[in-house]
Amino acid sequence: MDISWGISEEIGFRRTMEDEHAFYEDPARLFFSAEIYDGHGGRQPAQIAAEMLTPWFLHAWARQGERPLRERRDVVEILREAYLAVDAHLVGRRVQAGTCAVQLYLIGERFLTANVGDSRVVIGTGRGEAVLTEDHKPDAHAERSRIEALGGSVVTLGVPRVEGILAISRALGDACLKPYVSAEPRIAEGVLGSENDMAVLACDGVWDVLSPGEVIEAARQGRDPRESAEEISRMALDKGSTDNITVIVLDLRKYTSVLKNRKMVIREVHDRA
Repeated sequence: MDISWGISEEIGFRRTMEDEHAFYEDPARLFFSAEIYDGHGGRQPAQIAAEMLTPWFLHAWARQGERPLRERRDVVEILREAYLAVDAHLVGRRVQAGTCAVQLYLIGERFLTANVGDSRVVIGTGRGEAVLTEDHKPDAHAERSRIEALGGSVVTLGVPRVEGILAISRALGDACLKPYVSAEPRIAEGVLGSENDMAVLACDGVWDVLSPGEVIEAARQGRDPRESAEEISRMALDKGSTDNITVIVLDLRKYTSVLKNRKMVIREVHDRA
């Protein structure tokens, strides 16, 4: 698949690096994925999720051909089930740490983004950009209502936190905070357009200090995706980020050049939480 990519990873001012990333490709099904897992409380959940989530998805997707047509599931439902399967695996192992997750899946001209937590995918749209994910913060009205309906609480200790502990309201793992911390992903699906030139995935160490516009513009300015990713990391550090930083830059220009004058369309957003 005609996609070039680059990655930058920085430990920042933390003692340990808790981020993981993954890429998967299946040319026979025109499938490509880029993904970031931003761990908290330890690196193990991010490592497990990076190794398990998309392989689980690809295996389940391949098995659809064995099912009667009326029983086949769409890739959106399979991706949701992959998130829940990884979460169940982590909770079953009583892993008390957790991880945010964000993916960009490309399947031919179709795209899917999925996330729990506050890592993001941003895509270039001609002269502008579009954020394809949504942060999951405990003080968001829908998230607070869901947590409180389950008997949990949102307590502000510096920032709003689930049970006074976790500053995100959805993640994989975090067994001690179930059911308040949900593993239900927000999934957006659509079709790419010829104006989609660059895409950037990054963890909150970037988005806490840089705007989507700044990030996409930096992605466009680099000589290649790796240089762009390194520049975005440098910009985040210069702006005062102290967190682990992982940035993935995808150059989509060759990939989308065949989509003559077609505009990107977000067809649907799926969110069951």
